[in-house]
Amino acid sequence: MKKSILLLTVVVLFSSCNNTKKVAEVSSEEIPSGKYEIRSIQGAPVYKMYFDIDTSENKISGKTNCNSYSGNYSLTNNNINFGTFISTKMYCEEHVMKEEHMLLKSYKDATSFVFDNNMFTLSSEEGVLLQAYRLVKKQ
Repeated sequence: MKKSILLLTVVVLFSSCNNTKKVAEVSSEEIPSGKYEIRSIQGAPVYKMYFDIDTSENKISGKTNCNSYSGNYSLTNNNINFGTFISTKMYCEEHVMKEEHMLLKSYKDATSFVFDNNMFTLSSEEGVLLQAYRLVKKQ
């Protein structure tokens, strides 16, 4: 019985070490191409907002709950800079327009990013601006 408990303890300890290592290896100074679901903008949760990143051309494009947008970005280490965006100009309900304005302002104000465990976070010196989850296709 004592041997079983000791063996179980050793297995749990090694499993914990391996999981910590995997999370650390996921952090990156690069953003993978793909589709991202925006989870929050300036700390406020959002619903059904997405963007796509194409790293081969350094392009980002997306759709708010009203308009579509696209633009370019550049990376240097964990610093990010978004160029001028183009977008459609439809007018929607006031709360939708406010959320869209906050999103575009977040891109404009962003200075750094972290990509860790499929979570993409944009920040400025004032704090977190946007969090989005990379949608991974099931194989």
